Amino acid sequence: MIRLKSLLTEISLGSIRPYATQFTWTQEGRAQWETRINADGEPIIFVFVMSDARDGGEYSFAMMSQDRSREGFTVSHARSAAAGNINYLRLMRTAAEAMLDFARIYAPGAIDITGSDTTSSTKDLQKTRIYRGLIASNAGAVAAAGYTMLERGGKLWLVRRGNADASGINTPGDPNM
Repeated sequence: MIRLKSLLTEISLGSIRPYATQFTWTQEGRAQWETRINADGEPIIFVFVMSDARDGGEYSFAMMSQDRSREGFTVSHARSAAAGNINYLRLMRTAAEAMLDFARIYAPGAIDITGSDTTSSTKDLQKTRIYRGLIASNAGAVAAAGYTMLERGGKLWLVRRGNADASGINTPGDPNM
């Protein structure tokens, strides 16, 4: 049996080759960005949806795979055509690369990376634990992108660190001025 700690040790950015390291983000509608990759023949979509435009934007992250019916995409592990057909460690490494790429390019104020699965709250929690471990084991890359991990109200966030002084005014050198 593979333990979560063992799994997370292997997910660090240096130990497993991701499916993709370069992403082309396309805007879908007014408040959604997405990129598509091929993972061992299975299409995967990484999506960032803006939920709040204040303070640089607050986004939610989702990873979707093709539904078993091949007619749409899903966040559900149980309904995914990719389940059992792709290397999950490589996919998680690729998800981390996509999160950091999006953060570097668009510099949102916060990204909700809480796990989501439409069929099971147990899967939601499992995915959140995996994301937490993934971000924690890659804290250096996350910090280099200008972010930190924050847990609040059952949610897991990547939050942009600011260069504001005690008055809340941004200091010189802050790219968000």
